[in-house]
Amino acid sequence: MRNFLIAAAVLSTACLETGTALAADTYTANVRQVIDGYIRPATSAFARQASALPPTIDALCTTATAQTKEDFADGYRDVVTAFGGVSFLRFGPTIDDHRLDSLAFMPDARGIAQRQIRRTFAKKDPSITDPDQLSGKSVALQGLTALQLIAFNKDGDVVLGDPGEDRDYICSYASAIAQNVDRIATEIETGWLDEDGYSARLLNPGPDNGQIRTSKEAIETIFNALVTGLIIVKDQELLPTLGSEIKKAKAHRLPFSRSGDGRAYLIAELQGIETALRAAHFEQNLDEEFLWIPDSIHFEFANGIANLESLDAPIRQSLKNEKTYQKLTLLVITMNSLRDTIALELAGALGLSGGFNAQDGD
Repeated sequence: MRNFLIAAAVLSTACLETGTALAADTYTANVRQVIDGYIRPATSAFARQASALPPTIDALCTTATAQTKEDFADGYRDVVTAFGGVSFLRFGPTIDDHRLDSLAFMPDARGIAQRQIRRTFAKKDPSITDPDQLSGKSVALQGLTALQLIAFNKDGDVVLGDPGEDRDYICSYASAIAQNVDRIATEIETGWLDEDGYSARLLNPGPDNGQIRTSKEAIETIFNALVTGLIIVKDQELLPTLGSEIKKAKAHRLPFSRSGDGRAYLIAELQGIETALRAAHFEQNLDEEFLWIPDSIHFEFANGIANLESLDAPIRQSLKNEKTYQKLTLLVITMNSLRDTIALELAGALGLSGGFNAQDGD
């Protein structure tokens, strides 16, 4: 990591010395473009999908049929996909009040959520069936990752609503989770839409505005979130899943693999990061000699997404297949290339800090 930091510093310094870095007040347009062009539409889409989830659970728990199970699985996938498009926005309203952790408790390498759910079920704690009380519980019990554990079996089949002694209790808990997710998604949407809220801090930086004193620091907040998002995909999602070799691969380490939505979530993350990057329109800030960088970045994103789309079976079922394993290994290489091109080449050309942080494992 030290070498990358040094390289980023050298590039940024070089840009400053050659006059290619932009003045501190010239990034406001980029910030506005990302907020209006990506963050607000994406968080609104997430809120819209989240609001559709509770009715699918009500229908499934009223009558568990092949159709209501399919409707729930589709609705769950839609929410997970929309969540993937905002999960890398680790700043502002997205993370206030531990919202991101409450929506999805991950990584969870030690199975904390499953243990907490089992203990709660053993006590038949009624408080988790009340959305208001659930919101005050451990984040591991609250969100989409908890819902996945109680709604799907290890083979990806929907079991929520199936006959059993605890059916009504589990259904009530699932309903409370869905309502909690809906509430949090709405809060995130509202927070980003508020013109006097956090967006105002990004768009009107100043000396009394905490860590966002200039438009350069505002765009770096967004820029660094994009880079961190790539680092998380590689270090917290792909590498733990792949292990050191195919024999040691652990499909359950991939987010949302239990429901069969691991691939969809990965694709949504990459598409979200790329679309946010496009929305910034950084090409308008680049000198002619650096105009190759955006095209190179989008070419790499297209390769990574196409790689995932070419997988013909859920990753949880196909990971030990050599073809699937190799494609995900190739995706790690793509993630490294994207990270370096964005955090070194693009950051240097724009005169921004490179976006490396403690999340980076290199």
